[in-house]
Amino acid sequence: MKILIVILVFILMEGATWLIHKYIMHGSMWHFHKDHHDHSNTTFFEKNDIFFLVFAIPSWLCIMFGAMHGFDFKFYIGIGILLYGIAYFRSEER
Repeated sequence: MKILIVILVFILMEGATWLIHKYIMHGSMWHFHKDHHDHSNTTFFEKNDIFFLVFAIPSWLCIMFGAMHGFDFKFYIGIGILLYGIAYFRSEER
């Protein structure tokens, strides 16, 4: 059951990131996301990098609270989000 939670969350993250990208990053948070598209940044980091926190914080909280409660389902949700983030980062690197 635990691996099923991880796999399901990993798959659902694709839909979640699509929605976040379309409606949040290209909506109210465009100011932070724009430099990702127009490459207007002059430093190593982009303003867009703030979105790392959109996924890292929930993942960390789920892992932490899941571990605090005997490695319940929250832990495995956090791991699914983490693995998706790693896969996404690796695909952006290429």
